[in-house]
Amino acid sequence: MFKLESFSKVIESPFFFPSISSIRTNFKIDEYLKLLMKIAYPGFLISAYDIDDYKDKEKLIKQLNEINQNSAFVLMDNGNYEAFWNQDNSWTFEKFEKILKNAQIDLCFSYDIFWNDKKITKHINETIKYTAMTGGVQHSGTTIPIIHGTPNNFPSLVKGVVEGINPEIIGITERELGDSLIQRTETLFKIRKELIKIKREIPIHLLGTGNPISILVYSLCGANFFDALEWCKNVVNPKTAHLYHFVQMELIECDCKVCNLKGLPYPVKVISHNLLFYEKFLEEIRISIKKGKSEQLLKKYLPKHIIPKIKPFIITK
Repeated sequence: MFKLESFSKVIESPFFFPSISSIRTNFKIDEYLKLLMKIAYPGFLISAYDIDDYKDKEKLIKQLNEINQNSAFVLMDNGNYEAFWNQDNSWTFEKFEKILKNAQIDLCFSYDIFWNDKKITKHINETIKYTAMTGGVQHSGTTIPIIHGTPNNFPSLVKGVVEGINPEIIGITERELGDSLIQRTETLFKIRKELIKIKREIPIHLLGTGNPISILVYSLCGANFFDALEWCKNVVNPKTAHLYHFVQMELIECDCKVCNLKGLPYPVKVISHNLLFYEKFLEEIRISIKKGKSEQLLKKYLPKHIIPKIKPFIITK
C-alpha cells in the first residue's frame, strides 16, 4: 500500500480518482467540479483538453489552483482521450504544454506514445522522452509516465521505462492488459512482480478502471490507483458492488446518508451516492489488505468459481 502526500493532503491506496470529462457524460465539467467539491471528495482527474476547450480557461485554472492548495488532489490527463473522441487532430503537445505551465497540480499523466509493433527499445526511449518533456513543462506536481504495450511485452516495457527514468508512479491503460478480467489480472501481477524483482516498489495507476469489482481484484493483485467515468455514468449497488444503468437507482435498496436525503435532483443523488460508495468500498479494501483478509473480501463480492483463478495472482508481499 502507498500514500501520496501534497501540501496537507494525503490519500492512501487503493484510491479511485473520479474522471471529469466532456465525453459522453451528463454534466459540464464545471458542474462536476462543483459537485465534487461540495461532497469534499479527496481527489479527481481532469483533462488538459477540456481545460483548453473551456469557455473561460483562465478562471477554471485559477479554481483548480485553489483546489490544489486547499482541498483535493488534482490529477491532470494529457487530453488525448477527449481529442480522440472529438476527432480533433489539432490537439498537440504544445497545447498541452500551455495548460501545464499555468496549472498547479499534484499529478500529471505524460503525453501518450502508443505501441505500434515497433522495437521495444525504441518504444521505451520514446516513452521516456515524452515523460521528460511533460515533466519539464509542468508548473508543479509528479509526472506519471503512461506505458502502452501488450500483455506479452508489458513487463519488459515497464522494466525499461522504470530503470531509465525512475518514476514515482507509472500509468497503464487497463484495456491493454488483456481481453478478460483474469488475463488482465495475470498481466498486472507479472508487472508488479517485475517491479519487485528490480527493487522498484512504486505505485501502479490503471487508467480507465472504475468498475468496483475490477478495482477490488486489481487492488489485491498489484494496482494502487484508478480513474474512470463509471462514477457519473452508472449507479452502484453497495451490497454487491455491481453497476446498474444510470436511470435504475430505484432498483437498489440503499439507506446511505445520500439516499435518505429528500429533494435532491436525481442526477445529483446518483452521483453523490456513487462517490460515497467508492470512499467506503476503498476503505474496506484497505482494511482487508492490512489485516490479511483479502480472500474473505473476494468471497463477499465475487462468485465462488472465480476465486481460485484469482488467488494465484494476489500479491502477498
